[in-house]
Amino acid sequence: MRTTPLFRLTGAALFVASAALASLSAAAVAGAPAAGAASKLPACNLKALANHKGAVDITFWESASEANLTTLQSITNAFNSSQSQVHVTLVTQAGYDDTWQKYLAGLTNGQLPDAVQLEDQRTQAAIDTQSFLPVQSCMNAAKYSTSDYLPRPLAYWKVNGVQWALPFAVSAPILYYNQSAFTKAGLNAADPPTTLPQMVSDAKALKASGSGMGLVLDPWHLETWLASANQLFVNNSNGRSTRATAGAFDNKTAVSIFSQLKQLVTSGDATTNPSTGPDQYDNLLGIGSGKYGMTIETSAALGTVTQLLAGGQYANVKLGIGPFPVYSSSVQGGIEPGGSGVYISNKVPAIDQAASWEYLSYLCNTQSQATWAAGTGYIPVRKSSSQTATVQHLWATDPGYKVAYNEINNGVNSPATSGSVIGPYADVRTDVLNAEISMYTGGVSPSSAVKNAQSNVDSTISDYNSRLGTS
Repeated sequence: MRTTPLFRLTGAALFVASAALASLSAAAVAGAPAAGAASKLPACNLKALANHKGAVDITFWESASEANLTTLQSITNAFNSSQSQVHVTLVTQAGYDDTWQKYLAGLTNGQLPDAVQLEDQRTQAAIDTQSFLPVQSCMNAAKYSTSDYLPRPLAYWKVNGVQWALPFAVSAPILYYNQSAFTKAGLNAADPPTTLPQMVSDAKALKASGSGMGLVLDPWHLETWLASANQLFVNNSNGRSTRATAGAFDNKTAVSIFSQLKQLVTSGDATTNPSTGPDQYDNLLGIGSGKYGMTIETSAALGTVTQLLAGGQYANVKLGIGPFPVYSSSVQGGIEPGGSGVYISNKVPAIDQAASWEYLSYLCNTQSQATWAAGTGYIPVRKSSSQTATVQHLWATDPGYKVAYNEINNGVNSPATSGSVIGPYADVRTDVLNAEISMYTGGVSPSSAVKNAQSNVDSTISDYNSRLGTS
């Protein structure tokens, strides 16, 4: 998901990453089960905390900011006050990429947290560091039930039958649109596009009436449209049954997606902007200025957008929220989750691991997830959270907050809709982005762009796996 800029790591970070990953056991071969398969999980000694006298101090590296950080601090303060065994100190990083780079550096300098929040795209790379205790170990020790979790977010951080992290800050792409612009274009403001073809058609009508669509250059969207058509992005069940070794998207569905996007952009009905740098939010700002009538953006931005609109700065905007326009209404797929999971280090003493489990399970309990959702716009990952007074009031007063929840809770639960697990995920997305840009600005055909993207993705994954000694 687009929660933070998706750029390649700096040269220094790449050096650190290579050094850290090079230390992994070469015993893991391509196609073999990942280390820590369900049959040979390491222990999570919860009794170490139960038998301890006094408080255990742990650190949690997180990547929240502004309203999100305020909400996380509130939940953490409540946890610290609720008992006397564990005290959590939050260590705020500048963003997901910064957290990841500092974590990789910590593998060599020893400066590591007890628990950490990592972006979805780091899942396989995190596993490859062999530095985490799967939360599955603590779940087993605590006889912890996951039946109350939404299946898809839980499945995202479950690889080769092992739950590596608990889903925490989960989001999904949604449609933001100006109802006033829709009315002006002769469109039904209560009926935003629900499919990609309808989105292309509505963008044309919006453009003819003086606005159009803002389209951020984000390769995540290709993955989401594929998932909505129940199509894999990479092989081996999206990297979930065994390690991903190649792309799986060079097919008619991806070509159709790229063809429709190219039509949208080259016709002028949509204008693109980058997903990083000073122009990364032009698609959202364009809604406020009247330049655009609709855009696709993460649901995690909804709280900030709502807050800005409440200030009265954009009086011409009557915000509408719709679900992500799926590939086709006749194909049953689903929207993949995005966001971040929370992990426990295996580089710290057993008592710190037990303390970390107590905190992470608190972050993901019914009321904490309700508080988190209401304060941030993220999706409550528990079914029971959606029934709390906190969330029910939120959805009643602002139904737009329920859209992403419905997306993640509806549709088919499959490897395609659970999202991909890829070692060099950031670089893979760069490969797709470059192909997409070549189609918009270089005259490359959609079919060639898809073929080029998969070829480059195959090389990127192969190079990564080779560095680990897994291919």
